[in-house]
Amino acid sequence: MKITVEQLENEMFQYVDSIKDVLSAKIWENILLDCTKNELFILWLVFRQEEVNMTQIAEYIKVPLNTATGIVSRMEKRRLISRERNIQDKRIVTVRMGEQGNAQIQAVLTEFMFYADKALQVFTQDEITAMAGMFKKFKDIMSESRNKETEKQKFKKILIE
Repeated sequence: MKITVEQLENEMFQYVDSIKDVLSAKIWENILLDCTKNELFILWLVFRQEEVNMTQIAEYIKVPLNTATGIVSRMEKRRLISRERNIQDKRIVTVRMGEQGNAQIQAVLTEFMFYADKALQVFTQDEITAMAGMFKKFKDIMSESRNKETEKQKFKKILIE
């Protein structure tokens, strides 16, 4: 069974969703137009869903709502995204892709698809299947390391004299 570009793209979407919580902020800092890891994942979410609310954003990037609001405010100033209040319920804020955010995501996808197309031309089906398995194993390794870091941070010794 041959993998199509669309299937590879879907696998990529699923892969990014599965690794978003295990990548350190240092990896993503300033990688694309000075976007932080959380900003990049917010762009990713809004691109895929077309419109989301603030609660969805906070849950997706696993931060409190007030933290998500601050991040979204900074992104809105840079025209990466736009916010609109619901006419019926002013408490609900809908977030959509902004002009700069759309351009940025399109540039990333164009770059990715360029390399995905090259990979499909060069790699055999067996190599692609093996690479997919390796990506999963790599994500599992990162998750395990991340979980160990989190465990270490949870238990902090406090000396009481």
